[in-house]
Order: sequence, then structure tokens, then C-alpha cells
Amino acid sequence: MVWLVDKKIIYHILDLGYERVKIPIRTKFEFEVREGVFVPDSLSIERLYNKDVLLNQFPNLQSERLEQDIDNTVKTQIKNYLIDNGYLSK
Repeated sequence: MVWLVDKKIIYHILDLGYERVKIPIRTKFEFEVREGVFVPDSLSIERLYNKDVLLNQFPNLQSERLEQDIDNTVKTQIKNYLIDNGYLSK
């Protein structure tokens, strides 16, 4: 059993129709690997981005929707990382 920890900056593209905003998300994730295989229930994710500034700058944004979109982007990028590094099969 081995625990791996990685930190990455993941970018989420917010398409507002009239403008695209590239949002940097500082992400730390850790997971367990047993016999070279990712243990699905072991994944822990911490993410940080400046949500308040985004909501002030773009008042039409819905907070819950923004959270869901960023969460989906982070999970997709982490899944790609796990696949690319051989911890998870496609």
C-alpha cells in the first residue's frame, strides 16, 4: 500500500458567450495505490480558486453551477492524470 500526493494547477475555461475566462484552480489530491492499482475510495481532493472575485466580476454567474462546473473539470483532469500514469485503465 502506497499513498501518493500531487499538486497541480488545473485551468477551467468559463465560457460566458461574450467572453472566455481562464480560471486557475490550485489542486491537491492524494490517493492510495495497491499493487500498482488505484484504490477508488481513497481519492481525496482539495481545490482552491477565487470564487468571490469571479462572482463579483460576473454577477450573472450562479454560485452552485460554477462549483459543479469546476468540480467536473477537476475530476476529469485527475482521471486523465490517473490514466496517463497507469494507475487507472480507460
